[in-house]
Amino acid sequence: MNEIQQEENIDFSFYFQALLKHWRLIVFMVFLGLIGAILANVLIQPRYKSTVLMMIDRENSGRIEQISFGSWTSDEDYYRTQYKLLESKTLLEKVYKDLNLAEVPEFSTGWKTLKKSLTVSPITRSRLVEITVTSYDNRLSTKITNYLAKSFAEQNIKNRLSMAGEVITALESTEQSPEQQELLNSLPQVVNSDFIKGLKNQELTKSSELSRLLGKYTDQHPEVISLKKQLASIQQIIDRETKRLLQSIKIDLSGQFSANNVRIIDEAIIPEKPYMPRKLINIAIGLAAGLILGVIFSLLAEFLNQTIKSSKEIEDILKLPLLGFVPHEKQRKGFEDYRIMLKEGNVLTAENIRNIRTMLSFSLNAGKLKSLLITSSLQGEGKSFLSSSLATAFAQVGKKVLLIDGDLRRGRLHRIFKLSNEKGLSSLWTEDQTLEGAKKNIQKTDVKDLFVLTSGARPANSSELLSTSILKEFIENLISSYDLVLIDCPASLPVADAFLWGQIVDKTIFTVRQGKTSVKSAKFALERMKQANIKVVGCVINDCHQSGTPYDEYGYYKSYYNDAK
Repeated sequence: MNEIQQEENIDFSFYFQALLKHWRLIVFMVFLGLIGAILANVLIQPRYKSTVLMMIDRENSGRIEQISFGSWTSDEDYYRTQYKLLESKTLLEKVYKDLNLAEVPEFSTGWKTLKKSLTVSPITRSRLVEITVTSYDNRLSTKITNYLAKSFAEQNIKNRLSMAGEVITALESTEQSPEQQELLNSLPQVVNSDFIKGLKNQELTKSSELSRLLGKYTDQHPEVISLKKQLASIQQIIDRETKRLLQSIKIDLSGQFSANNVRIIDEAIIPEKPYMPRKLINIAIGLAAGLILGVIFSLLAEFLNQTIKSSKEIEDILKLPLLGFVPHEKQRKGFEDYRIMLKEGNVLTAENIRNIRTMLSFSLNAGKLKSLLITSSLQGEGKSFLSSSLATAFAQVGKKVLLIDGDLRRGRLHRIFKLSNEKGLSSLWTEDQTLEGAKKNIQKTDVKDLFVLTSGARPANSSELLSTSILKEFIENLISSYDLVLIDCPASLPVADAFLWGQIVDKTIFTVRQGKTSVKSAKFALERMKQANIKVVGCVINDCHQSGTPYDEYGYYKSYYNDAK
């Protein structure tokens, strides 16, 4: 459980450090999001919204429901139908035509543009519904909304009347056709009347009896004549009762269909302010979008970054022990490199250089280390700074140290220590130069026990000179006079100088710059060193921002050194 928790903390630290590293990118993306939101607020044309509140009831209950013109399985089905009718093509085309919206540029492409501007929003657990229309013109949006609501109410009453159209036509006809008469006789009020049922039963009985008599007698028989008169009388009573019921139905229809179950509660009023653009919301969205994109791009850049970022990569990928790290110093340019080791007080960079010195001192005191080469994969990875600072650190503990500028092409140590470069290492190969004479080119520095041999005049064929036996003999001669000989060597990949130097020194320190040295180039350089049988004692992470180092959690000491400054 502890291991899992530790891994999660490490992952969280990685993400945090990645975001901290790319904070400028995040700020830039947030700024872009803010600019985008401001531009949107300026460029988006203001749009207004008008809303009318309507109430839709079910059809009026009462005697009229005894006439079943249609049925609804539930209230939900009924109200869904009403909402769809509000968005129907028939209604919208009528509004579009009546208001001449084709002449308005916003709606000029047809009634479907009106539908896109329309929103029907039922209010939960009520019979109320809001009808909203949006437009660039606040007065036009209000006009369309109110007219649409009124048109729907008018259409609703017409639809209700049309449902009973056939019944009303049949009732108002003075002479009903057989089909109309059949419709009227089939109405529930007529069919379910107990009085008419009794008369029809009597009529059925009399008809049966008449059929029996006609089987015996002729039409002129007194009993037959009497029975026919009784049947005619019963039919007259049925017709009279049916007409009475139909008249009652007509009265009900006239009264109840005159009321509308759709009402406008609140008409739309002209809006004073546009609902779009929503400036504060747009700014909030722009800032949030910029922040999210900034975080995504930062993490993506970190994942795609193939440079060395942590001590774990030194050990797992490069397969080298970590000798230490040199922290990033904002004030480093104000020092002359090695002078950071001479500054009074507790300086974090100086303490880490001393830690590297401690790691190497075990081999030095055991006599296994007399000469040391410092190189890297490419230029600009801090070799000269590490060389001058490490040489100063060894000299500060009483070691007699010689620092040689092994870069015959672009020597730098003479500028760091402010020394003459007229004669130096390159003078070793002049025709009249002897080893003892070459040793006289070594110059004393302002650091006790620290001596420097500069690169000297730039030769035309430095690789050929470094391949001669004179250099090896010279270094062996110097080793006997100094406790430690340190060589500041060129980078290993552009030229072969580092591999030539590596043949005559005891050990090599490989330097990488955090976030700058690519894993690919570092692995390639170390592979070439391995093929050349160069002994690499370990690796130093230069210009380190603390992230990924074994010293991350020593915040107490970091704050101690910072406070001491």
